[in-house]
Amino acid sequence: MEKFLKETSFISTVYNEERSIREFLESLKAQSALPGEIIIVDGGSSDNTFSLLKGFFEEWARKGQGPVYMLPEGRGRNGRKADKTAVRLISSPGAGISRGRNIAIDKASGTFISVSDAGCVLDPGWLKEINRKMDEDPSRINGGMNYPLCAGMLQRLTALSIMPGLNETDSGNFMPSSRNICFRKSQWEDAGGYPEDLDFGEDMKFDFNIRNKEYRLAFCPRAAVYWKMRSSLDSIFRQFFRYAKGDALGRMYPLRHMIRFASGALFLAVMLCGIFLSPLIFTAFLPLGALYCHKAYYRLFFRWEGNERCRPQGAAKASALVLIPLLLVYIDSAKVFGYIYGLFARRH
Repeated sequence: MEKFLKETSFISTVYNEERSIREFLESLKAQSALPGEIIIVDGGSSDNTFSLLKGFFEEWARKGQGPVYMLPEGRGRNGRKADKTAVRLISSPGAGISRGRNIAIDKASGTFISVSDAGCVLDPGWLKEINRKMDEDPSRINGGMNYPLCAGMLQRLTALSIMPGLNETDSGNFMPSSRNICFRKSQWEDAGGYPEDLDFGEDMKFDFNIRNKEYRLAFCPRAAVYWKMRSSLDSIFRQFFRYAKGDALGRMYPLRHMIRFASGALFLAVMLCGIFLSPLIFTAFLPLGALYCHKAYYRLFFRWEGNERCRPQGAAKASALVLIPLLLVYIDSAKVFGYIYGLFARRH
């Protein structure tokens, strides 16, 4: 594959990412193949994100001597240079992630649209892999493999709890996240773009809309993106509350959420029976707890084709054994409240 993908536009949206934007951009700069175009939309950051973006690309361009060159916010290539990457940075205050992506894609002139998010780090070969075989099949849409990035124990526990490894990924039912996806601009148009009535879960709704158009979602395991896990309990709660709210608003995964409600009711029933009938009933928590935590425990002690550096080692494994159930309950509580909130919001 070429080292310069002239028919590919890379797009992303950012908002208040001054702490992480440099690492994301450096990983984009380090790609083994550059896109023909880079378009990044800032949703009106109140920090220094947009100025950091401009400074990074101006430095990279080195006054016209580098492999990239800056374009104004308007539409069009403005006399595209055959051997350089055009960069357009757009400030759009108030634009959510769906609106920001739609703005970027609408202005893109590439045939293929590759998407990722700030807060991620791209593998050096990501852009080549996520574009692989796209020109061979007009119905194909590529999605890659997401791995966790961890710096502390809470992030490691979160990764074990929510991030399936490569060995757990079912390519036949794969639904790509828009931190790691490539599609044709015509497919985006046919699917109606990203749903702007959703501020979270918009990428899954986009996937469902794509599937309804009978496009083929292809899993590309070598297209790797590393996703930073949340580093505080309150940010974890907000994250999963919003995801579940998006599911309710977008009418996605109702069975999955009903199973979660039923599981919570079962645990509560066992608790009440243990209190009012017999303490021996509490022993039912052993098999129920093992079933509840089995995926995370399997990743912790046995096989996890994820980011091995996120797996606790030594004595930390004993702590993880105790803390994983608590974190799973915490995450599921956020999902329950988020889904209920989303159901009421949908009705009104």
